[in-house]
Amino acid sequence: MAPASHRGDRVSESSPPVSAPAAPAPVVCVVEPDAELAARLARVTAEQQAEVVTFGTSQRALEHLATQRCDVIVASDGLEGPTCPALLRRVQNEHPEVLRVVLSDRDGVEVFRRVPYAHQFFRRTAAPAALAAALGQCLELRSLIRRPQLRALVSSSNALPAAPQLYAQLIDLLADPKCSMVKVVEVIQRDIAMSTRLMQLVSSAFFGLSTQIQSLGACVGYLGLNAVRSLVLSAEITQLYPAAVPGFSSETLHARALATSRLARRLAPGVVDEGQAFVAGLLHGVGQLILASRAPERFAETLQLVKERELSLTAAELEVFGATDAQVAAYLLALWGQPIEIVSAIANQDSPERVDVRTPGMATLIYISKRLTHNPAMPLGDDPASPQQLNTAFLTQVGALDTLTSWRAVASRVAS
Repeated sequence: MAPASHRGDRVSESSPPVSAPAAPAPVVCVVEPDAELAARLARVTAEQQAEVVTFGTSQRALEHLATQRCDVIVASDGLEGPTCPALLRRVQNEHPEVLRVVLSDRDGVEVFRRVPYAHQFFRRTAAPAALAAALGQCLELRSLIRRPQLRALVSSSNALPAAPQLYAQLIDLLADPKCSMVKVVEVIQRDIAMSTRLMQLVSSAFFGLSTQIQSLGACVGYLGLNAVRSLVLSAEITQLYPAAVPGFSSETLHARALATSRLARRLAPGVVDEGQAFVAGLLHGVGQLILASRAPERFAETLQLVKERELSLTAAELEVFGATDAQVAAYLLALWGQPIEIVSAIANQDSPERVDVRTPGMATLIYISKRLTHNPAMPLGDDPASPQQLNTAFLTQVGALDTLTSWRAVASRVAS
């Protein structure tokens, strides 16, 4: 039975048995001035075996966060003093391990533009079952962010890693509804190396343009603001985590990531958002960069296990690190505020059945894209852990087997 919610009070559906101590229940902070809606969210949260604290203002929520634990914050986009973007920006800076959710009736693209510090958004009018499912996703991601071994692999100290400077500047800039393309170009132009890299990319065969892009402004205009932001992040991660491991090439990894992102975007229509598919494909392999940079000897050992024992990279990483590069990438990207759909897809890129149960989703798309980029004719098989085959049972389960032929054809065209 879900107990009633009281503003500023904690609500817990049940207490763990005394004989079997459990981990502390996740705490969800709801910042919503509409008391009726806040109470509805409290009931849904309690059903997810979580505690909930509700607040009518941003200031009360910040006062709570200063002294109390919080795992997920759900904030209304109609808040004032501070506003929702200001509140979630402070939470990201001061409590980066907290999952940040916007409660809104706006379109998702508009929400993430106005509040780029959010991982997820919930519709205010969503049915309780839809809210429960979305909250369940957040709580699953929260468990990933709190794994201490991932923090140790990503950061050189006990401190959580800060977002790269240029990427952070772009996040703040794009949060301004009055932001212009000219201003974005001015910020990027200050970084000569980044400007050059973006120009090289858009002028390369990757985008297949018939005419050459002559200016950074045209480059940004062609790619779009979200793609530029993600390309900047990818490049800055490469600079933050330089890798020097025999048999491992960051250039090769980046080329594969670009190819995967291109195919994912081509396969996305009718499945997921094209822009998010591009970003997930582009960033899906950054965990390998982090492992190769932070623990080069252990990553070299991992590659040796793949070669000598014919293990998959995932299996070898689990044996050496106790975590996979996909989990490491998802951990870092979640801390830096990438949307939950992207983070979840990257975390589950080799086990999409964990999140895509009945229909193909973002994780399925990245699973398919990175394999068909490697080999458009990759065979079907019954080994779910093999990187050299597509799992027949899973594709049948999500209804994607009939689409596979057309996906292979697109992959062949993209590769040519």
